[in-house]
Amino acid sequence: MGFSIETSVSAVTVFLQGALSFFSPCVLPLVPLYVSYLAGGAGEFLRVGENGELKADTPKTELLPQRQIDTFGRQFSMTRQAFINDDVGFITEMPGLYAMSAKRTINKQVYKILIDNPAIFDGVSLFDNAHNNLIASGDAPSIDTLQAAMLKLLHQKDPFGDSIMVEPKYVIVPVGYGFKMSQILETAMIDVTGIGSHTANALYQYRNKLQVIEEGALNVLAGDGNAIPWFVAGDQRYAKSLQVDYLNGQETPTIRRSEVPGRLGFVWDIWLDWGITAVDFRGIAKNPGTTI
Repeated sequence: MGFSIETSVSAVTVFLQGALSFFSPCVLPLVPLYVSYLAGGAGEFLRVGENGELKADTPKTELLPQRQIDTFGRQFSMTRQAFINDDVGFITEMPGLYAMSAKRTINKQVYKILIDNPAIFDGVSLFDNAHNNLIASGDAPSIDTLQAAMLKLLHQKDPFGDSIMVEPKYVIVPVGYGFKMSQILETAMIDVTGIGSHTANALYQYRNKLQVIEEGALNVLAGDGNAIPWFVAGDQRYAKSLQVDYLNGQETPTIRRSEVPGRLGFVWDIWLDWGITAVDFRGIAKNPGTTI
């Protein structure tokens, strides 16, 4: 995700390993709701006078949303006859397929948040002029539009009003813009109206700093014939955006096999506990995009 999808999507995105655990789940107390605080920064250091007095400071915090973890899973079964005659490797393949299904589900949920643009902890939509992370008009990626989205991150401030300069790290685009992004970042010299040809491309220096993520889920969720947005997400060291939380840190599904009373055969239960939350608006900027 990532982009930070973390506790981590990353984001971005993002995003998960496809391995599957065959161990029984640990029985630990389940606390479904989490409340945390986003540190708003501490006050500036002041010069200490000759009397050694330190001026009192009141650190500012912002209440984050309640991060809720839910359980997601599926079940499949097989008759005893099918089980003993499984010569195509069904049993060995199915766990991996369901693990990949969990990965796709999380991926889809992350991008649905970006597309739906819900209200977050402060009551304002994730992407909003009040958050200074929304480009006014939608356009396709270009040198100018990418710079504008990057500047949205670089101009972000903490609750004290101090600049935090979120460093851009990910460019998340729908399928169809991947080649365009390569041209934007890999072209050293460009033509600029009023300046002439062979002008240095200011974004060329970011070719090894920005990671382009071309994601088909954006195309699907936006719908045919609609404008498809794209995003620039920052380094999570400066500000997070979306966060994926897992119960007890377990990022791979659990599988349990059981027998059905009175019937020859087996049932497999597969589940994973996770929750996705938009924890900070400062870590991501949106261009509403256009149709492709």
